[in-house]
Amino acid sequence: MERLLVPALDGAESCFVMLTGDSSTGKTRALFESLLRLAPNRPLWRPTHAAALADLLADGSVVPGAVLWLNEAQRFLYGDRSEETAAALRELLITRTGITVVGTLWTFPYWEELIRPSVSADARSHVRALLDAPVTHRLAVPGELTSTEESEWKSLAASSGDRRMGQAGRAGAADGRVVQHLSGGPRLLDAYRMGPGSHFTHAEHALVTAAIAARNAGHYAPLPEGLLAHVADAALPPRLRPAEPGWARDALTALATGARADGRRTDIRNTLTALVALRDSAGGTTMYEPADYLQQNVVVSEEASVPVPALWDALTAFTTDPSLLMHLSHRAQELDFSKQAVVLQRRATVAGCPTGWITLLTATPSRAHSRRDMALWMADHVECETDGEAFLRLREFSEEGFDVTDRLAARVVTRVRLSDEGSTFALLGQLVDAGHICHASRLVDRILRVGPPWEKPEAMRALIEALRLCGYLPERKAAMASEAARRADVSAGFQSLLNLVEELTYDHAEAAHLLALRVAGAGDSKDPEFVASALYELQCLGMTAACRRLAEQAVPRAVLEDPEAVGWLLEELKNCGFDDLLGALLARDPLAQLAIGSVKKVVLLVWGLRIVGREDLARRLLLRSLPDIEIDDAEYTSTYLDELAHVGDPRTVRRFALNAVDEAPLDRGAGVVILARSLQQHGLSDALDRLARRAIATAHPRSGASVSLLQVLRSRRLDAHDDVLIERAVAHPEPTDAERHTARPSDPEKPRGEPRGGAPFGLETDGSPARAWSWKDLDDLEAHMARRMSGAGRSTADLLRS
Repeated sequence: MERLLVPALDGAESCFVMLTGDSSTGKTRALFESLLRLAPNRPLWRPTHAAALADLLADGSVVPGAVLWLNEAQRFLYGDRSEETAAALRELLITRTGITVVGTLWTFPYWEELIRPSVSADARSHVRALLDAPVTHRLAVPGELTSTEESEWKSLAASSGDRRMGQAGRAGAADGRVVQHLSGGPRLLDAYRMGPGSHFTHAEHALVTAAIAARNAGHYAPLPEGLLAHVADAALPPRLRPAEPGWARDALTALATGARADGRRTDIRNTLTALVALRDSAGGTTMYEPADYLQQNVVVSEEASVPVPALWDALTAFTTDPSLLMHLSHRAQELDFSKQAVVLQRRATVAGCPTGWITLLTATPSRAHSRRDMALWMADHVECETDGEAFLRLREFSEEGFDVTDRLAARVVTRVRLSDEGSTFALLGQLVDAGHICHASRLVDRILRVGPPWEKPEAMRALIEALRLCGYLPERKAAMASEAARRADVSAGFQSLLNLVEELTYDHAEAAHLLALRVAGAGDSKDPEFVASALYELQCLGMTAACRRLAEQAVPRAVLEDPEAVGWLLEELKNCGFDDLLGALLARDPLAQLAIGSVKKVVLLVWGLRIVGREDLARRLLLRSLPDIEIDDAEYTSTYLDELAHVGDPRTVRRFALNAVDEAPLDRGAGVVILARSLQQHGLSDALDRLARRAIATAHPRSGASVSLLQVLRSRRLDAHDDVLIERAVAHPEPTDAERHTARPSDPEKPRGEPRGGAPFGLETDGSPARAWSWKDLDDLEAHMARRMSGAGRSTADLLRS
């Protein structure tokens, strides 16, 4: 470990040393002793949770020479802002030198769970990238000492004179768990297993049990007093429930500090406590975690039994973190607690979790669906902080009805941050397309207050379209159209510029012509494909002057190497009526400049020459291209053969045909059929025979392609080849049942939200089948749950009000 730490402490490559292992194996002590020896005077940062670490990284406090202490690293790698924190920490470690980060983590479940890729949307990709980064070094701390290490321990115990080391060595001699005995873990476990009324009072034991049960149910964050008190109260027999109003706080303080008010102790060796108290800041709310050793070794179902309904009611009512609520929802689904899972998802949504519409639908059993009510609820509660999120949300709900998207649009247009121009104007266009004109108008007002992005053609197209449809004053629309045409960045994408020209043609013809002329003047006149495409688009928009300007620039400058592009340019010049420019282009002798290649490109140029009335040049191209043409498409090879047969002598045609059937790709059955037809039409029986032999050799005997080929052979009366293909099919073995089964797609999994058992509405948290319920019942359910908590918890409505 120290070999890894020293270079970073000396200013070399930064490192993250992560010790993993079981609880109470000495991970934290090993880090402490190493840093005390190697870096006693270095600044050390000790955040308490992911948000605190994220803020620490954001303000640049962690600088070269500093040490970042991440003991119990699960606090930073799970929950809200964990992904943001992991990405920032990885970036810092990779880009800066001299930074030392140390941490500890249980191997099971934390390390194994965090490094395992997710089967669905990867919710922990940045965390896993941090743990897999080359600057991260995992050191596994064993849970047991070897016989050699035990001997060394005895020698150290004897030389140090520390009686605790000798006691731990003797206690762990049987199983090698010496370090755990030194930390007091086994004694704490024994004290817990003695049951209530022995080392711990009944109330204290119930609170510790509640903490362990909540952890095992999936509550990975520090636990609030109210949650623990509610579960413990439900677990205690009525006659043993404390009468004092502040009983839970007094008992929790005793468990976390090790000292009761009367001076008696709850800890082990005045050191190890059953609960650990945590605060975000001085004077802040106290939260609690069970001691690691207890958490890892207590079997909840056998030793830490609590009333499950009370546990899940408390988890639902007292949890406010959106990520944790969603995590608990998934755990509830795994247990078939469908109703509880949906309530948790609702609370997560209200708390700010970006719940997906499909996620909510799949979590809700189909018989409990009320799709319209669910969609309207989501429209009222789902968060959209940015314009990009709002765009995705509106698209997500586009099939749920106008009233749903209208309600969502009413919320988002005044609240979203206009963080990204592309997303803002995509959202604006979406509102206009969906008919939410009123809301689009409100978004336009916000954009205009900030200032239009004149140089961005796609953004201005959306804005001018919205102005047109929202009924703004004609004078204002005309002024904006003129300014957009004058200031648009003509080096932007050609299609976005054309879209703006098209929008301007509706009410602002003069501005449209101005922009079209600017686009034509700035286009790449050397690229014949671009020029041909631009001429086509501009002509469709009626921009004749812009077409003329572009064509005049292109004719003397265009690079005439690509046969297909040259053919297209010839066609568009003719379509535009620019006969003079067409003649000028042909005067440059494009055939002498061509790079002969694909047969398809050559055929397209032949057609182009015929369209412009130059049959002589088409004939010349066909004969000139023969030595260099690339036979890469069977269908166009057939067309080339037909064209060549009209201008070439029979020997030339036959020579080309024999070469073509050897080289043409036979992967498309239609191309083979067309080529065979041409060969037969021109009497090229030897070439047709060679094509048939090659096609039979490459086709799978029992495939659909073979059936098509058999039909071709019969239609061309190639009986000998017909028989060969049939014989191959007969000789080829049929697929086995196992092969057929493997080839079939596997059965689709049951939708995630559908209960796995026989209960169509899932299970109640006591394990019994849930009675029929619907989405409309959940408001009453949450209110009833809050009343059962005696006002301690908060309903979703309370969360909304806060």
